[in-house]
Amino acid sequence: MAIEAGTTAPDFTLVSHDNEPVTLSGLKGNPVVIAFHPLSFTGG
Repeated sequence: MAIEAGTTAPDFTLVSHDNEPVTLSGLKGNPVVIAFHPLSFTGG
């Protein structure tokens, strides 16, 4: 499934490295980069 650049991301909440919830909509008006790191912290 391909997503085109400029597509609006759905609102979601993740946990920060400080174990605090961060919601995408709470960052509105600020630059945001969403980065995925597949297999982070895994052997191999």
